[in-house]
This record gives sequence, structure tokens and C-alpha cells, in this order.
Amino acid sequence: MKNRLMFSLTLTLFLSGILLIQTADAVPKKGTLRISGDNTWVAFINGEEVAASGNWQVPTVSEFKLDKGFAQIAVYVHDAEPGAAGRGGFLADIILDDKPDYIGTGEDGWRCDTGKLLADRKDGWEKVDFDDSDWEDELEIYEQFGGGIWGFGAAIMEQILKDPECEANWVWCGPNDAEDDIYFRYTIGTLSVEPEDKLTTTWGALKSERR
Repeated sequence: MKNRLMFSLTLTLFLSGILLIQTADAVPKKGTLRISGDNTWVAFINGEEVAASGNWQVPTVSEFKLDKGFAQIAVYVHDAEPGAAGRGGFLADIILDDKPDYIGTGEDGWRCDTGKLLADRKDGWEKVDFDDSDWEDELEIYEQFGGGIWGFGAAIMEQILKDPECEANWVWCGPNDAEDDIYFRYTIGTLSVEPEDKLTTTWGALKSERR
């Protein structure tokens, strides 16, 4: 009876160890961020600028590594035609090497804010520890890639985007003929940092809790 109990305990510990290893290996380690913005955009990953462009038909493609499954995506998009004179748009997707392996604009988790020109904004909006809990979490969703007013540029964009096929939607923060300077954020994974503040993130939000 004692030997059987010891065997059961050993087996349980062994299986638990395998489960922990599998769980640790399950988080994504590498990612690709693909972006287009009408008209110009600047992209940051974990607070560092990784891409910028002024031609929405020429998307940027940025490779990045995740820290234990974590990365913070932040993108500024500027519509060059003021107000109702133009239509702003933001299209992005994130391809990861593990689940969730595809995240596109139009899905839950993206947050947005309207504001000043990028050069005039000094609140650290692109940083990992920025609190975006009061940002808008329901984006205005427009046509999927390949459709709508941006559809005529899809063939050119596909030559740069390549595989996988883009399934994202064009989005904006509110009506796309109103605000011209839009800020977007998306948090991948969970981050815990101490000692001063404990920063906790979920799939769609980053919140800072003072202890």
C-alpha cells in the first residue's frame, strides 16, 4: 500500500512537471507586426519605434520578440486631410508563433484615443507602463482588407504583406471624417513588474495598480 502511494505521488509530480514545461513553452516567442495607415503612421513595440511610413499602399512589416509571451504594441496614425475633407484609416495585424496566432484590427482588445500631433504628445502613451484603461475599447470598424475605399490598393499591398492573408478590418477611433490624430494600443500577454508598481496586463488592456 505504501509503495503504491509513493508510486502515485511520484507519477503525479512527474506529470505536473510535464504540464508546467508545456505551459511555459506554449507562450508565443516571436511575432510580426504588419501596418498600414491613411495617411501616415509611426509604430512602437515596448516603447521603441520600429516602423514609420507615409504611404498607405506600402505597409510596414516589423519582426519582434516577446518577453515570456508579452509585447506592447502602440501605433500613431495621422490623417493628412483635415476633418471631413478626408477619411482616416488604420489597418494592422499581428502574427504570432503560438496561440493566439493571428490578431487583426477589428477584433477585441485594441484600444484607441484621439489627441494632439505626435510631436506635441508627451504623456508616454507608447510606453509599456502607460495606463490606457480610460481609452476607448470599441473602435469604429470599416471594411475588411481588400474592400471599401482602400480596396484599389490591395493588390499592391499584398505584394508586401505576403503570407498569411490579411484578415483585418480598417478601423478608426470614432467616425473617420472627424478626428485626424489617433493613437492605438494592443497588449499581448501578461506582464508583472515590481517593486514600485505592480503592472498587470490582459489581452486587451494595461492597468497600473499602486501598492
